[in-house]
Amino acid sequence: MLRLSKNKLSAALAVGLLSSLSVSVNAAEERWFEVEVYIFERDVPTVEQWPTAPAETRTRKTVDFITPMVSTDLTAVSMGLNGCTSSDWATDSVNCNEQLSSANHKALADVPMQIAAPAPATAHLGDGAVLLAESQSQFNDIIATISREKGTTSLLHMTWQQSMLPRNRAIPVKLYSGHDYSDEYEFNGHPIKVQEASSEFGNFDFMTSQFANDTNKPVWKFDGTINIYLQHYLFIETNFTLREEGNKTVTVAQNEQLTTPEATQASTQEVTTPYLYAIPMVQNRRVRSDEVHYFDHPKMGMIIQIRKMEHPSAKVPKSNSVAMEPLTTY
Repeated sequence: MLRLSKNKLSAALAVGLLSSLSVSVNAAEERWFEVEVYIFERDVPTVEQWPTAPAETRTRKTVDFITPMVSTDLTAVSMGLNGCTSSDWATDSVNCNEQLSSANHKALADVPMQIAAPAPATAHLGDGAVLLAESQSQFNDIIATISREKGTTSLLHMTWQQSMLPRNRAIPVKLYSGHDYSDEYEFNGHPIKVQEASSEFGNFDFMTSQFANDTNKPVWKFDGTINIYLQHYLFIETNFTLREEGNKTVTVAQNEQLTTPEATQASTQEVTTPYLYAIPMVQNRRVRSDEVHYFDHPKMGMIIQIRKMEHPSAKVPKSNSVAMEPLTTY
């Protein structure tokens, strides 16, 4: 029995060693690139008709660089009993994200255009995607040129390093910026109805709202995902939403009383109400590395470059070092 246990132990150790070697070989064979993205809004007249259906909620697994950056200043008062410092976000981002969700707290009402690591960074073998510092970006001249154009507003600028995987294994990067409209609009674009104090039920629209407003779910000016994958060639897949305030005309039914209280007749009336339009930008394009590419859209634009980089080396442990790790969310 002792010999059998030793054999089993040896077999288990051999399997574990082969597994770790396989992971190391796969990591060494991955191709890494540096990605820089600049997204801007175009405030120009257009004849496009934007959809009025509620925007779909994205539930796919994503990498989130932005939340750890804009949520580092949350205090114990706003987060509950524990709170999260920047070090906490770097070492235990999953727990901090759970606190953020359960605390019913929004990190910022407005997310800045520039998202960057506080210090220059680099990816290491076996790491996931790594956010870079502003000094490591190369789009300063491009951003300055576009910002001078009439009717353009910068939305987001980021640079990061990532390995490029096939489409079925690639994890999209979550992007969002600008104002959070969740205090004014529901996620489906309808304005939030406020119950009047003058009556028991006021004018609360139960049919439209149905308590659908989720205070934990922000409604960003711009949000979405970008998925970059390698399938013999490099591909960029965008699924963006730009929100724009406007008005929407809807037809509502009214009951008109006839000669007796029991007799009513249904009539309709057109009502114009504020509405937050969700303008989509869904594209998939094959691109070449090192070239600057422009993704066009009537209401926004994206400048992106995927640059070749040296293969990451193994990480050397350093004391007193803090890295801003991205969240992986579902």
